[in-house]
Amino acid sequence: MKLLTSVLPRASRVLPAGCWFTLVIVGCLAGLEVAGRAATSDIHDGLAGFALLAIGASIAARHRRQPLSWVRAIVGWGRRMAGSASWFQFDHGVDLRGSPPLPRRTPRVVWLTVLALLLWGVAAGIAWAAFPSGWRAIGTQTWYVLYLMALLVLWAALVGCIFVGLCVPVAVIGRWLKGWVGDTDRRGAELAAVVGYAVLVSTIAFSVSPVWVLGACLVVAVGAWVACLPKGADGPALLWRAGPGRPVYAVPLHRVLGLVAGLTALLVFDVLLSASGGRLSGPPAEEGMPVTALLGALAAWFIPGLLVYAFCRLVAARRNDPSRRSRPVVHVSGGDLAGRRRAARTLSGWGWRAIIAPALREPGTVGVELVPAEQSEATEFDPRWPLRVSEADLAVGEVRGRLERRDEIQLRRQFFRGLAKLFRRASAFKGPGGGGFWLAPHWWFIEGLGREDADESEDATSPPMVGPPYSRAFPPRARQHAHRVLRATQVDMMFVEDGVGYRKVEKVLRVLLELYDVHGGQRRAEELHFRGLPKVRVMIHEYEPGNPFQSEQYPEPKFDDLSRVRVLHVFRDRSAHEELVEPPFDFSWTPAPVGMFS
Repeated sequence: MKLLTSVLPRASRVLPAGCWFTLVIVGCLAGLEVAGRAATSDIHDGLAGFALLAIGASIAARHRRQPLSWVRAIVGWGRRMAGSASWFQFDHGVDLRGSPPLPRRTPRVVWLTVLALLLWGVAAGIAWAAFPSGWRAIGTQTWYVLYLMALLVLWAALVGCIFVGLCVPVAVIGRWLKGWVGDTDRRGAELAAVVGYAVLVSTIAFSVSPVWVLGACLVVAVGAWVACLPKGADGPALLWRAGPGRPVYAVPLHRVLGLVAGLTALLVFDVLLSASGGRLSGPPAEEGMPVTALLGALAAWFIPGLLVYAFCRLVAARRNDPSRRSRPVVHVSGGDLAGRRRAARTLSGWGWRAIIAPALREPGTVGVELVPAEQSEATEFDPRWPLRVSEADLAVGEVRGRLERRDEIQLRRQFFRGLAKLFRRASAFKGPGGGGFWLAPHWWFIEGLGREDADESEDATSPPMVGPPYSRAFPPRARQHAHRVLRATQVDMMFVEDGVGYRKVEKVLRVLLELYDVHGGQRRAEELHFRGLPKVRVMIHEYEPGNPFQSEQYPEPKFDDLSRVRVLHVFRDRSAHEELVEPPFDFSWTPAPVGMFS
């Protein structure tokens, strides 16, 4: 070792700085090329790949200690290429207004990505058809180092699929176990679930061809493309432009989700086909890539679990979507069974879902009790609930409006109870420099009450979401009613400043509800409707490109410059908008000085 340390400084003095290291690297790469010609399977390729990683790590360490000119040249070339590909970068935002409509167009890079993935799949299929024992023969006969890089990237993608495919179902099982056994120690059950799921997938991977999984990926890609076809009129959209001063285009959000799902399915299909294409029709007689095929089979059979999880999330998102409309529920009691059934048929014709006693009445359900006509309270000013009605009242439809109003009142009570729970949790989280919360329970893609300064906060005092998600804080129909009211009054989001408590926010929302009731959802909210509310200042601003919110007295929420959103801000009243005016002074009653004469 002493001899080696004494010789290296002499060599560094003879050669220019960095030349001896560069020669060693070139020699190692040349050795890999020569050794690759003698490799017979990807087991040897894996060893060579680890050697290539070691070479790359040594280059990075050497360049950090003593910069290499050729490494700087490669890095500079890469930066220039990235700068020349500025068309790949876009300014983006969200459009919750939709009016006036913007031209709809999907970025060109999306279609180029689709074309590249299709070409990748075709090339992988042709390679496996030409080389049934493995397409590594192409790399060993042309450029072995480049083949090693591609193989390492493929292995990393397969390991990533296995990791995600194992962790996601296990996390779901962990949440189920937490709901079943509570806070008790469940590490043994989680370990058994992990091992059991891994053994099950491994058994299937060794005995069943992955052709079914590849077919499922293609089905998902086609289904995602079909989901992109509907245009949609009133949904949110994603805004984008190629750069400052360029035209702004919109892509409906359902189309964005469909494109992401389709591209992901195509990418997974290409990765699995590249890894296990030789096993689609059964194990080949001679296999030159056993490690790649094994990883591909394992990754393929972890995909069905992810598909089931994604389908369940999609169903849950649809079920909790506030834009959908669920039928109101009414509980019918009293009278005989035949009368209750007749009343249920009448109420079903009104669009209600009727539950007949002796079934229990669910919380938040409107109640109706059948009584004789002389005991009916259908026309009383302040009746008791469940409302006592007769079959004749239901036949003429006198109580239909009263039931609908009662349903709205109960939905609003449920909404305010959930909002109170959220703000009790939110009161403990305040930013060090001020800030506030974004409140938007009427959008399905916004999960919960979020901090406005969560992106810039490095500590745990400003989490991105505060309290339980909206889907647990509010019943589904309460969120649907909030969606109907806020969309009718054209309030896309609400910003609540720190220090504004729940009671003040409740008063603001009750003004919106009154505006909705009085005008039948035909008038949008304006600042003048909130004048007179004590200790709060309500300001409404329409965010759009080139029109950010600016104020000298009130904090400016951080928002994307390209977004189009009508936001209702609820600030603490600073009384800065009121000017102090001195009362006028009447000089007519001022006594004039009396002259003194000598």
